[in-house]
Amino acid sequence: MAGRSRVTRESIVEHARRIVAEHGTAALTFQALAGALGVTKQAIIYWYPNKWELIRDFSLPELRAEADVLIAALAPTTSGAAAMESFVRALVAHHLADLGRFRMLYLAPQFDERAAGPGAGELLAPIHAATSSMYGALTEKLGADKGFTGDNDARQLAVAAHMAGIGFITMVALADSMDDPMAHRIDAMLDALVALLTRAPAVAQ
Repeated sequence: MAGRSRVTRESIVEHARRIVAEHGTAALTFQALAGALGVTKQAIIYWYPNKWELIRDFSLPELRAEADVLIAALAPTTSGAAAMESFVRALVAHHLADLGRFRMLYLAPQFDERAAGPGAGELLAPIHAATSSMYGALTEKLGADKGFTGDNDARQLAVAAHMAGIGFITMVALADSMDDPMAHRIDAMLDALVALLTRAPAVAQ
């Protein structure tokens, strides 16, 4: 019990951030956290019965920060195309500034088999609220420009834009992790993605 009293959920998350920043997501284990905090592995498990809960607590503030960045980028835009471009460019810039954070936020949860287990809905609720806020901000901008959205669902377009941006960053992160430079400049590829996304979508059938 003494070991448990020496740590808190907050201190565990803070040390998790340091480990990821210094050594990457693969280095984040309960054993590594225990060593960093000078306690037993059981002391970590006492606060975090599984890694998914730790990832959730690590990720939620980062996801909220992402939402704040995107909502701020959208504020001055006055057209659907401008909103789409600002959203995607801000998303990419935010995550390219810290690929370790991005991997922990969007890639690490895919490898935890407990993520979809009992109680996952409760764990995911605050994450859904954060993503909904960024989707809602873009949806409002797109929905106000019928010349851009046509008969398409503005919310679907907003989610698709976010997915496209995350896919772009994932490929950059993959190239980075393999030390395999991309054939095209990242800024040129981003320009190409923006060009695709800012074309008025085809009318839904």
